[in-house]
Amino acid sequence: MEETAKTTEGTKKRGFFAGIKSELKKVVWPTKDTVVKETTAVVIVSIVLGIIISLVDLGFKFGFDKILQL
Repeated sequence: MEETAKTTEGTKKRGFFAGIKSELKKVVWPTKDTVVKETTAVVIVSIVLGIIISLVDLGFKFGFDKILQL
């Protein structure tokens, strides 16, 4: 009985990894140019949003400082 359980478990593992391998073959991987363009876009958007958030934060800080001085 133990041999059958081990054989079934080994077969399940091989089937699982074979399924993963076949699914990875179906993936359409992006080209290097696409990756570079999308990475550049993400970096630029992150920097711009960081600047915008910093400016808004500075504005709130300035506003609260003025309110507290009254």
